[in-house]
Amino acid sequence: MAIQESSAKDANELGFVARLLIQATIPHSKPKSNEWSRKNGNLTVHMMAPSSVGLPYGCYARLLLVWLTTQAIRNKSRMDKGVITQQEAYRIELGHSQRGFMAELGLIGTGGKEGSIGRLREQMNRLFKTTISAIITEYSEEGGYVTQNDAGARVTDFCHIWWSTNQPEQNSLWGAWVELSPKFFQLITDKPVPLDMRVLRLIKRSPIALDIYCWATYRVSYLKKATVIPWGSLMEQIGTGYPNTRQGSRDFRKRFLDGLQKVQFAWPELNASPSERGLLLKPCSPQVPRLMKRKVEYEI
Repeated sequence: MAIQESSAKDANELGFVARLLIQATIPHSKPKSNEWSRKNGNLTVHMMAPSSVGLPYGCYARLLLVWLTTQAIRNKSRMDKGVITQQEAYRIELGHSQRGFMAELGLIGTGGKEGSIGRLREQMNRLFKTTISAIITEYSEEGGYVTQNDAGARVTDFCHIWWSTNQPEQNSLWGAWVELSPKFFQLITDKPVPLDMRVLRLIKRSPIALDIYCWATYRVSYLKKATVIPWGSLMEQIGTGYPNTRQGSRDFRKRFLDGLQKVQFAWPELNASPSERGLLLKPCSPQVPRLMKRKVEYEI
């Protein structure tokens, strides 16, 4: 009801996700390798992490990426206005306690082997040490040329975590912060997609629901007519880890529909329904309205 009654901007719940991470999603579950690639049209996204650390995956990694992108967008806005320098814009403050930071992500801190505190710390460690590259490949049939534009960067250049592991609610003297690499900062702040953080908190336990919400928010923002997106295309973009077999396709479709139900509970205006060929998506109001000027901008 709160989501329906006020916009994300009015409720101070406006967030952002990098368009790059909608076009090619990160793993849903723990990958077996320290390398990961996703291909979507002429875009290929490659991720690599130290083998002793591993790649980020699951819900927590997605929430972290949205939070980092949102903070980076805010810093970029302040930098463009001359309030802070470019170097200061790369620095993201994480706060003085882990429980305080988890509250920012909409998480409740719990201890123990399977508790949220340890799991979040693991995903932070994985994400901050990961290198992400985006490759755009273009073909020229007339001249027979193949052009590749490749941009890659480690997520952080520097990471300073000063939190008590025994008393996660205790405030530390200096706090924690990370410094995003300039290239990664550029990747996530280039044409970001606005989100409603309240919706993310409702579906935060499901990686595929988070992916569907981010994808659908972006897709309906430019949708002009009813469109069927084939299941195969959705599986290539969102179905991370499912084998390219009949059983894999069935498993993905079942999981996708479960995630879609969660998203539509939080966003009932989303006009999407399954068909035999794929997902039938019809025009509807986007979750976060865009501000139209001489060029497309998002309200910050």
